[in-house]
Amino acid sequence: MTTESSAGASRRRLLASYAAIAMPMAAMGMPIAVYLPRFYAEVVGLSLATVGMIFTAARLFDVVTDPLMGVAIDRFDSRWGRRKHWAALSIPLLCLAVWKVFLPDVEAAPGALYLTFWLLVLYAAYTMLTIAHLSWGAELATGYDARSELYGWREIFTIAGMTLVLALPAALELAGEQSQEGKVASMGLFCLVLFPVLVVPLLRYVPDSREKSQSSLPLKAAMKLLVGNPLLWRLLAADLLAGLGTAVSGALYIFVAIAYFRLPSHASLALLFYFLGGFLCMPLWLRLAYRYGKDRTLKGALVYAAAVNLILMATATPESVLGLWGFTIAFGLAFGAAPTLLRSMMADLTDEDELRSGQKRAGLYFALLTTTNKLGAALGVGLSFTILDWAFGFVPGTQNDSAALNGLLLTYALGTAGGLLLAALPLLTYPMTREKHGEIVAALRAREQATGEPGVGS
Repeated sequence: MTTESSAGASRRRLLASYAAIAMPMAAMGMPIAVYLPRFYAEVVGLSLATVGMIFTAARLFDVVTDPLMGVAIDRFDSRWGRRKHWAALSIPLLCLAVWKVFLPDVEAAPGALYLTFWLLVLYAAYTMLTIAHLSWGAELATGYDARSELYGWREIFTIAGMTLVLALPAALELAGEQSQEGKVASMGLFCLVLFPVLVVPLLRYVPDSREKSQSSLPLKAAMKLLVGNPLLWRLLAADLLAGLGTAVSGALYIFVAIAYFRLPSHASLALLFYFLGGFLCMPLWLRLAYRYGKDRTLKGALVYAAAVNLILMATATPESVLGLWGFTIAFGLAFGAAPTLLRSMMADLTDEDELRSGQKRAGLYFALLTTTNKLGAALGVGLSFTILDWAFGFVPGTQNDSAALNGLLLTYALGTAGGLLLAALPLLTYPMTREKHGEIVAALRAREQATGEPGVGS
């Protein structure tokens, strides 16, 4: 094997070792949104109001704890590095919480307090792993394009996790397993196997920086730099609005497929191909980002996805198999672009912040990014459901009149397209280009001593 091919293989192993843990992370997150609320209402026996209140409260708890977790992850390192110990600590907590939440003893009738406690543990451990992992990536890959590559690999494993966990219920149905309890348990076991297996290459093969901040900037001055960073707030606004548009789509897609298109047997399988399309198209978005820059590619992806939804609104016909499948796959092609490029762009902002503050605060920056995404998701679900109920009188699971069904399609298409188009606005004239980032990195290298720990694309 030549030196060049050996280096390429080593690089791919590093990228895969870093990104693979995103597979069980995504596989765990999907059922929390889609399957668990129904499971605890219909199988465990909690009331819909109780289940809704618990999951909403847990999400609000997550939003509050994200920035605190980001500060803690930035501040407390260990002899293994800045991020590695946080990832290692999160895995046993996640596995315990997944076991309790996905595989409860139904005969013991777990109540509201049981679900609340273990859901909070699950969310806290997930937040710990997510922020540690994302901020680790910002320090692992330091080059403008290398970050797009790194987070692109992460998104590929994320989509793979979503696709596989969605395929589990279908596979169980083919095997004769129809119970919700069996389906939810299979998803939990999938995560329980993958979390401890895939954290091993992350901890063994992925280097972690031991480099500390170069200054002890007072807290007040550090926060002033954070609050006064206009690029940060533009990126957070884009993330919130993109999250809102995506959440409207996620919350209403099944309703549109079943109620408007009247194709219930196609809904789940088409959704699988939505994620498969996103998986296959990720290399294209990365190549576009390398050639045209992250912000231009991101704006292009947002406009493309919005246009697909507006075309759906103009052309959708009930019982059209081609219409449902064509829209689903076309829309899915853009799925991975926004999360990949927003994270890569946020990593670049951490360099600008370090140059200004002398502090390495990637944990805090990525905590803010996860917070805005969750807020956008919550707003998307809440607003879309409220509009469907109050403005159009749509009732899931019943025979709705044509006005309610047209209102469903309108809310879905305009809510999704509107959020995505609005997300592009804060990125107009976005100044953090490849050249500008190169100047920042050069200034950092001139100011700091070399650590001897090169990143993926430093």
